[in-house]
Amino acid sequence: MKSISVIIGVALLLLAILFYFIHWDALVPAFTVLGIAMITRKALEPLIIGCAIGFALLAQQGGSETYFPEGKGMIFPLNMFDGMFTSIARDAHDQGLIWVILVCILYGAFVQLLSASGGIKAVGRYSENHVKNKKQSLIMTYFLSFFFFLDDYLSALSVGNTMRPITDKFGVSREKLALVLTMVCVPFTIIFPISTWTIFYGTQIVAIDGGVLDGAGVAITNPIQAFMGTIPYNFSAWISLIVGALIVFELIPDSKGIREAEANVKPSGSETIKVTKPNAKQGRLIYFILPIFVLIWCTVFPYPFDMDYWGSFEFSTEYIFGSIDALRGIVTAVVFTYLYFLLFKVIKFNKISKHFVLGLETITFVLTVLGFTYLLKDVQNALGFNEFVVEKLQGIIWLNGPTLPVIVFTLVAWICWATGSNWGIYAILVPTTALLSHTLGANFWLVQGALASGTVWGAAACFFSDNRVLTAQSCKVNMMQHGISQFPYQLIIFGTSAVLYLIAGFVL
Repeated sequence: MKSISVIIGVALLLLAILFYFIHWDALVPAFTVLGIAMITRKALEPLIIGCAIGFALLAQQGGSETYFPEGKGMIFPLNMFDGMFTSIARDAHDQGLIWVILVCILYGAFVQLLSASGGIKAVGRYSENHVKNKKQSLIMTYFLSFFFFLDDYLSALSVGNTMRPITDKFGVSREKLALVLTMVCVPFTIIFPISTWTIFYGTQIVAIDGGVLDGAGVAITNPIQAFMGTIPYNFSAWISLIVGALIVFELIPDSKGIREAEANVKPSGSETIKVTKPNAKQGRLIYFILPIFVLIWCTVFPYPFDMDYWGSFEFSTEYIFGSIDALRGIVTAVVFTYLYFLLFKVIKFNKISKHFVLGLETITFVLTVLGFTYLLKDVQNALGFNEFVVEKLQGIIWLNGPTLPVIVFTLVAWICWATGSNWGIYAILVPTTALLSHTLGANFWLVQGALASGTVWGAAACFFSDNRVLTAQSCKVNMMQHGISQFPYQLIIFGTSAVLYLIAGFVL
């Protein structure tokens, strides 16, 4: 497996060199990152090198007035140092990077508090009544992920940290645990009509020039209603859930990487487990359930004193779930959990403070990787990546109504895989694909489903996407090892989805 990774990595580096000489500079940083990551199986160093190469190319071009105006005309590496501050400031102002940072560090603190209280162990003890072997531990992991439908960050961090001790006990490799999470976290979030992805993606569809009409010819103004039209056509997400189920029920064989990981792990305990009666020192199930309930409730609903919402409350899906806010939910849950554990003496004050800070510290590497991921995205955009994508998409000579869905899915999937970006790519291409759908006579909802499906597959398959980072962190597994071991399954998902989009393009 390692030799294959090295060969692929070298090939990607050669492609990066080729792209430089044919003046496709926008692709050089991404392929450099992927090549070095495949060879070294590291996460942070390839991103730093890719960013450095991107800024070196920018220096040759004289800089970017749009993305890094203060660094325009600077030589390398001065433009990179300045670009770091510019990128952080811009993303913080746009509430992109700062949102991710706040959500991640608070999720880290939240999980640590649940762990310190014994709440997560209580879930494990409760599961011991039902989970008797390795297969059942993976089945529980799969279905537990469904309860964290609001956000893929929440799902990856919560389920990984909850199930890791249980799967460790039955000898499940952490690579396989991470694989199961990957098959569910992002895909379920984007096909369940109530999530942060749904709100964002639906908002982009509603904002299309000229509006979008429903079957009755009425303009759609609600993001959830808009995005629901794409859910049946999000083939990669549906297939991912199916593949995940086949994996946990052992109906398809393990890939070579997973087999190697499974062969190198031993159960941490006997598969015949003695169920013990819980006590206060061990932790109780309520220490887990109540904070999670507060987290989900406050993510979906505003505070009781928000009379703008509750004063005109309506019993409709669009109204109830139109104010999802993951940051509001995790902030409230952390404050509630901290005070609950303190006032009811679940944990002593010193221990609460210790684990709260520990939660912030454990997420530091994740935030560093995410920071350089955002910087890589910005430098690629400064090199004209977005314009390059749109130009190549519109320049395909065999592009027509029936082939548009599969072409959109294929290009977007590999673009997101190569860059680790999904929401940004989606937002950029929504207007373009909407125009092409109208011009070429393609099914609008099928094309938008293909676009969303491509970003989902790219986010799940990418070796250094934000979800990959968080999944690896919660499962305590090497990020590159996880990315490589799950990639064969992603290729199956991609191939099946592409065939379905080609067929659907001619049928619908």
